[in-house]
Amino acid sequence: MTPSPTLQWIPFRWQSARLGERDFPHAAMFLLGTLPSLDGLQGWLQFDLGAPITILYEKAFSPAQQERIGEHPHRPRPAVLNGREMPVVDLSLHIGPWSIERVAWFLGFGDDAPLPDDGRPILGTLGADWAHGHIVVLDFPNQRLSRCEALPPAWEEQARWAPLRRSAYGHVVLQITVDGTPRWAMFDTGSSLFHLLTDPYQWQQLTTGEVSETFPITAWGESMEVMGGPARARFALGGQPLAVPIIHYLEGEDRRRFLEDNDLVGILGNAPFLEHILVLDFPRQRCGVVPPTARAF
Repeated sequence: MTPSPTLQWIPFRWQSARLGERDFPHAAMFLLGTLPSLDGLQGWLQFDLGAPITILYEKAFSPAQQERIGEHPHRPRPAVLNGREMPVVDLSLHIGPWSIERVAWFLGFGDDAPLPDDGRPILGTLGADWAHGHIVVLDFPNQRLSRCEALPPAWEEQARWAPLRRSAYGHVVLQITVDGTPRWAMFDTGSSLFHLLTDPYQWQQLTTGEVSETFPITAWGESMEVMGGPARARFALGGQPLAVPIIHYLEGEDRRRFLEDNDLVGILGNAPFLEHILVLDFPRQRCGVVPPTARAF
C-alpha cells in the first residue's frame, strides 16, 4: 500500500486594515521569503494569486542590494502589469521548502517599511506563477499553506470538487454556482477582504440593490472607491455553500470588460473560505473544499 503523503506546511500571517469606518482583520496574507543571493535576506511577500508573476519591489531594497539584483541575468521579454513593463530577472526566491527561479523587478515601487510588530520588510508579491503546476492547499482555520504534488487519500474523498482553469493571462479561475447555475469566478488572494467583487451591472443582479457601505482601497498605487451591499444570491463551490453576505463593486469600463471578456461573475477574495481548507489542484484543473473537521496531515 502506498503511504499517505505527509504535507509540508508553512504559516502565513494576516495584515489588518482600517478602510472607511470598518476594520478588516484579513485584508492581506503574507508569507516569509528568503533571497539566498542577497546573503539570505528575509522579508515578507503578499500572496497574491491575482498577480500572474512574482514581483520584487525595487524600493524595498537598499541601493547596494538593488545593484546586486540588477547584475542577475535578465530575460528577453518583460512582464506587464497594468500596462507597465517590468524586467524579469533570473533570481531564486525561497518560500519555506519551495522556490521560484525568476521574478519581475518593479522599478520605483514599494518601500522598506516592515509589517506591524515585525522588523522584516515587505519585499514584494508572490504571484500565481509560484502555484502553477502544483497543488496548493490553503488551510485558513489553521493559518497555514502547503504546496505539494499529491493529496492524502482521505482528503481526495472528502473534498467537494469543482473545475479550475487559468485565464489567458494566468489568473486562477474557479467554477462556482450562483443560485444553482454554474458560473466562473476569478480567485484572488490579493483581494483578500472581499467575498465577491464585481461590476455595477452584475452587482444589481446579485444583491438587494442597496449600498450599505463605501470605502477607499489602493491597488498597485491606484486609489479606488468600493461600494457594497447585502447579497441576495446564494453561492457554492462543489456543492459546498460559501458565505457571501455582502458583495462589492468597482466602477470602471476596463474592469467591467475584464469580467465580461473572461465570462466571470466577479472576483472571489479569501473571505468566503476563512472557515474552510481550499485546495487548488492545477495539474488536474480542479479546486476543492475540504471540511475543517477532516483529519490533519
